[in-house]
Amino acid sequence: LHSMKPGDIMGVRGPLGGHPWDTLQGKNVVIIGGGFAFTTLRSSIVYMLDSVNRMNFKEIHVIYGSRSPGMLLYRDELAAWETRDDINMHITVDGTNDPDWKYNVGFVPTITEQKAPPGDADTYALICGPPIMIKFTQPVLDKLGYGHDRIIMSLEMRMKCGIGICGRCNIGKEYVCKDGPLFTLTELDNMPKEY
Repeated sequence: LHSMKPGDIMGVRGPLGGHPWDTLQGKNVVIIGGGFAFTTLRSSIVYMLDSVNRMNFKEIHVIYGSRSPGMLLYRDELAAWETRDDINMHITVDGTNDPDWKYNVGFVPTITEQKAPPGDADTYALICGPPIMIKFTQPVLDKLGYGHDRIIMSLEMRMKCGIGICGRCNIGKEYVCKDGPLFTLTELDNMPKEY
C-alpha cells in the first residue's frame, strides 16, 4: 500500500459474512465495543440510525471504551450521536489525567454493568472488541439477565482470507468469514472451545 502511486489499482473485498438485521428488528440493541474493533460496530450504528432504518429498532445503547481519550475513534460522530435523543451513548476510557474529561472512566465490563439496560426478551447485546474485553463482559451480561441467544459476538479477529479457503478461521465446522463473523453465545457454546 505504501508503495502505490496515484492511478494504481487496488482490490478491496467486503463486506464479509452476514449480519442478523432481521433478528434485531423491533428490539432494543446494546452495542458494546472496545478499541479499534469499534470500526465494525460503527457501521451497525450508522445503519440503525439512518432515517430509513431507525424506526425498525427500539432503544439503542452504545458502550464504547478505549485506553485513553486520544485513542477514541470517530470523535466527531460520537459527539453528534451524543446530542441525539434516540441513542444512549456511554463512552469510557481505562484511565485519564484530563481534568476536562466529561465521560466515564473505567473498563468496558464495569461500565456495561452500570449503564446497560437489563436483559429481557426484547433486548440484544452486540459485542466486538479485544478478546479480554469480551471475556469479562460476557459474565456481566449474564448477570444482567441476557440469555446466551441474545448475546451476539463478533469473531472477526479470526478471519484471514475472508472467503473460506484458507481454513484458518474455522471453529469446528464453522468458518467465521462465511458463517459469521457474528455468532450468538448459544452458537459459540455449542462449538469446540477454539475461539
